[in-house]
Amino acid sequence: MGAAPLRPIGFPDTPLGDHYRDAVWATSPLGPPHCWSPSLATTVAMMLGADAQIVLFWGPEFVALYNDAYAPTIGDKHPKALGRPARENWAELWDDLEPLLRGVRETGKTFSAKDRPFYIERRGFGETVYFDVSYSAVPEADGGVGGVLCIVSETTERVRAEAALRELNGTLEQKVAERTRELEVVHAALRQAQKMEAVGRLTGGIAHDFNNLLQGITGSLDLISRKPDDPGRVSRWAGAGLKAAERGARLASQLLSFSRTQKLEIAPIDISKAVDGFVDMLRRSIGPTIQIRTDLKTDGLRVEGDQVQLEMAVLNLALNARDAMPNGGEILITTRLRPLQGDAELPDGDYVELAVKDFGTGMTPEVAERAFEPFFTTKETGKGTGLGLSQVYGTLHQSGGTVRIDSTPGAGTTVRLYLRRTDGRSRDEQQPRLPAAGEAPQATVLVVDDDPDVRAFLKDSLDSLGYEPIVADDGAAALRTLERVIPDVLILDFAMPGMNGAEVARQARERLPELPIIFASGYSESAAVSSVQGERSRILHKPFRVADLQAAIAELLKSAAGRS
Repeated sequence: MGAAPLRPIGFPDTPLGDHYRDAVWATSPLGPPHCWSPSLATTVAMMLGADAQIVLFWGPEFVALYNDAYAPTIGDKHPKALGRPARENWAELWDDLEPLLRGVRETGKTFSAKDRPFYIERRGFGETVYFDVSYSAVPEADGGVGGVLCIVSETTERVRAEAALRELNGTLEQKVAERTRELEVVHAALRQAQKMEAVGRLTGGIAHDFNNLLQGITGSLDLISRKPDDPGRVSRWAGAGLKAAERGARLASQLLSFSRTQKLEIAPIDISKAVDGFVDMLRRSIGPTIQIRTDLKTDGLRVEGDQVQLEMAVLNLALNARDAMPNGGEILITTRLRPLQGDAELPDGDYVELAVKDFGTGMTPEVAERAFEPFFTTKETGKGTGLGLSQVYGTLHQSGGTVRIDSTPGAGTTVRLYLRRTDGRSRDEQQPRLPAAGEAPQATVLVVDDDPDVRAFLKDSLDSLGYEPIVADDGAAALRTLERVIPDVLILDFAMPGMNGAEVARQARERLPELPIIFASGYSESAAVSSVQGERSRILHKPFRVADLQAAIAELLKSAAGRS
């Protein structure tokens, strides 16, 4: 029979205190408690009375002593770990734990960390757990370090919960991003459908108008061919035919602008001229039961915006106004200069107010408040996309302006567009002065177009302007010509079989990097042309007149001369 264990006074009356009293300390490297150093005895007494989770690793073998609060954190390692060298029971993490303890013991410096990961086997399986830790040296009376006092707080549940939350948030963010992309696609699609819906509303009137325009053109040409020796009449008939053709070109331009997707191109707009030029299309769009009246007080004033999108916005407002007056009525379009100061939404400055007023059913305050929300509509299913007014709102805000609604049920609606005024010149005011007869510089122009009528027009036009034209009927022929001739300007049709204008331009620029190029483009190819444009390039939208051709060549030659 061995000797009865010592029962020193001072161990608390707790489950762990019983272990301290009942332990056979003779088998522990520390020996019986009555032989412990004062420093060890004091530290253990303090530790056992504390509520914090504390473990003490004492001596060179780091013998483990701990309190009741710490015991649950080591699971089935307790109670066998009590009074034993740490490496016996913390073997799975000893390569991680031992350097930390040794560092504190050898240097006397405290080690602390938040959410420190440890791999531990404590419940029959291994797992990574997390602790806030503070390891401090416990001095002995001789000045050396007796052990390492570790105050810990397990944070495993919180760390795992936060990781799960981050993963959930990441998943949610991914799902939100995916959903947002889906909605965006549904939205560049519904918006396009809304634009095509507007084009559809125009087609009936447009077919009638195009026939009238063609009649004006063919009639004028027929008369000229019958009376070629009557210069006075020929001049008048030619002028009438040109006006009809220009109206047709504007109409085609507007249709192509509506039907294609395009980015906003902010530029100065002569607001009165823009509205005047668009009113005829509005009348064709809304039908004969609605009268359109204009009151424009902005002659000569220019605003910042995208003209195509502005026209689209006014068209949407006019169509909404028409729908609000099912029995017919009047739409009033007005423009006014509006200096604003202290406005809650817009910076101080001069604005132009473009208002579209109807005298129809009006809106309730609740409907008016939601009118600019995407997809919000009060119309029957199939009667509207709910994107018309949101498009108006987006266009105005991207242009530095805003839009507001005044409406009263039964008394009509006024939608006011506020556009930032600018002193910049509109595009048709930026045309350079054209050289007079005899002023055109000597220049060789290579014309590339697969259409023989267009080639003939360009050749005759260049002859009349005093330039020397060379013609090619496709891209390959043009590149062969460039092997023997260096032209001053290259005029390229964009849409050609075999090799389009962009491909010809790239190969031509490889040979002649400074070569000025004019792209003769149908409106629908503008985005593709923009990808190969540069400072030495210009676009002429078909159909164009001789004066437009003359201006483009003159501008490029002047620019080239400035660089030489």
